Amino acid sequence: TNNFPEFTGRICPAPCEEACVLGINEKPVTIKLMEQTIIDRAFKEGWVKAQPPRTRTGKKVAVIGSGPAGLACAAQLNKAGHLVTVYERADRVGGLLTYGIPNFKLEKSIVDRRVKILEAEGIKFIVNADVGRTTGIDELRSNFDAIVWCAGATKARDLGSIPGRELKGIHFAMDFLPQQNKTDMGDTIPGQINAKDKNVVILGGGDTGADCLGT
Repeated sequence: TNNFPEFTGRICPAPCEEACVLGINEKPVTIKLMEQTIIDRAFKEGWVKAQPPRTRTGKKVAVIGSGPAGLACAAQLNKAGHLVTVYERADRVGGLLTYGIPNFKLEKSIVDRRVKILEAEGIKFIVNADVGRTTGIDELRSNFDAIVWCAGATKARDLGSIPGRELKGIHFAMDFLPQQNKTDMGDTIPGQINAKDKNVVILGGGDTGADCLGT
């Protein structure tokens, strides 16, 4: 039932394993590793193929955002037979998968492989399309039967009240991480944030903080 087990098998924190009832008296089921192993084997053996819908409804749907939510939404709508177009404001498809998660957690070739399958199944992707700015919402309303908003939450929680916040060298994670991912994909970033040979403090000990530490 999972649209993208090759993603979740790599990056999900797997709370299901801690909640596994088998863990009461034995080792819990390693669902995350099993999921990744099965799908990696499936790709290796050539079992995963594009499966376009047999019939089309004629309905056209615009999906705004190509991150995990947008891709899953587009995949489900396409399976139902609708004609789906995904709009992405960045220059590559994938949203958080492409620009928010480091390569050591999720290689971008894994994302590209799935996107190619979705394209072969009939989904259309349009990049550099910032809806509300470069792409008008009225244009989408007139050309589609429905619009699904799947934009990510990339606005950081600032700490403006802390003395010294205005000083140089203080950056948000989502300014830092995408730059490194773009560099890994061959882009050149003028004025790239670089922590080499510097003493760094990371505020936040969750997944994003760990991603910054690893990067």
